[in-house]
Amino acid sequence: MIKFTFLVVYIILILGLMVNEIQGEQGMCHKILADTDCGFGSCTAMCLQLWKGTGKCVTTNDGSLICLCNFSCIIP
Repeated sequence: MIKFTFLVVYIILILGLMVNEIQGEQGMCHKILADTDCGFGSCTAMCLQLWKGTGKCVTTNDGSLICLCNFSCIIP
């Protein structure tokens, strides 16, 4: 009986770790907001409003600024 209980607990723990690992891989999404200006916090505000995420202006290879929005892919 003790071996069976130990086996069940072990299986539950392993399945729980697998679920956390899968969610971690799919947890963050990224989107470029092309029509958003990068001045005065508008990138951050637009990302927060659309997806409750965090927006940040980043410089591209050609020197222009784009708004990159990071948000959770898992919608409650």
